[in-house]
Amino acid sequence: MDLSEQDRAMVRLYMAACFHYWDQLPDLAREYTAAGANAEQLRGCVRHLVVFAGYGPCLAATLALYKAKVLPEDTPAKVGGPPGNAFELVYAGVTDRVRANMHAADPVLGEWIRLHLYGDIYSSPGLDMRRKQLLTCAFLSEAGMPDQLFGHALAGLRFGNSHAALEEVARLACELGPRSPDSRRAVLKEAMRTLGMASAKFQKDMATQPPACPEVAIPDSQLHVRIPPLPPLVNTPQQGAEAQPHGATAQQPDESGTAGAAAAGQGGGDASVAVSSSRPGLKNAGGGRAVGWGSSNISRPSNLAVDAIAARMEQQRARSGLFFGWDDTPEEPGLGAEAL
Repeated sequence: MDLSEQDRAMVRLYMAACFHYWDQLPDLAREYTAAGANAEQLRGCVRHLVVFAGYGPCLAATLALYKAKVLPEDTPAKVGGPPGNAFELVYAGVTDRVRANMHAADPVLGEWIRLHLYGDIYSSPGLDMRRKQLLTCAFLSEAGMPDQLFGHALAGLRFGNSHAALEEVARLACELGPRSPDSRRAVLKEAMRTLGMASAKFQKDMATQPPACPEVAIPDSQLHVRIPPLPPLVNTPQQGAEAQPHGATAQQPDESGTAGAAAAGQGGGDASVAVSSSRPGLKNAGGGRAVGWGSSNISRPSNLAVDAIAARMEQQRARSGLFFGWDDTPEEPGLGAEAL
């Protein structure tokens, strides 16, 4: 199958994110959807950045599209559970050899690649395996990685891409990249040579098998292909326990508010946290909702433990605002998605 306009738009979006062209991503995403991509395909393309660009650039691209309000609704993906079989589909008859080579180089890395990168990300729905191989060949061509390109080009041909389609994504990737003209020509020449070798091997050994885009098999897919819920909170104290250190037992003040002072005087609990309300003008650190965290407040005890917790919560709130508190005010330099 030759390259469609939708495939071209997909490759441009993916490679622009790999090159960290954050400001171009919203328009490229709109071009991709205008060419016919649905929500699952757009999400799948962006999530697939984890494979080659890494978690940081994938998150930066996601935030850039989220802020521009062009990212569609959430769509399910493979999350946890036994791995899908994308690894075996890609490497087919040389699966055992590839596993052995990765194990010899680094057994831990080999299992991360097999179980998570292929077992979760590559096995996720959204993009089919034919299109995932287009993105893979585009990246590997521009990156100058002929050894890996050869095997993935073979898989791309087996999954229904034409030799011409693979050459076109290689050219697209190299044209978008930041290389100098001389370097670009050299890298593209090597990629074309590798793609030609892969096509020759495919014609010699595999041409009798009709190309087909395979379906990834996922064990217990109804359980593990999902939109995960928000994980349990781990650093937001319960109301009334803001000043309690890890492992400390909360003191329940009596009506006179002297329980904290009694505990401190008798050595029970953390004396730096327990505060006597007998001092005029001060309130117990644990009660009510905090206002003005991290600042001087006459109604809040000034002690090191509370100040440290307040500072951490202020930093947490600032980071949360960076990721999800979108508004129309200009960002300060270095605080946008590009700083991730």
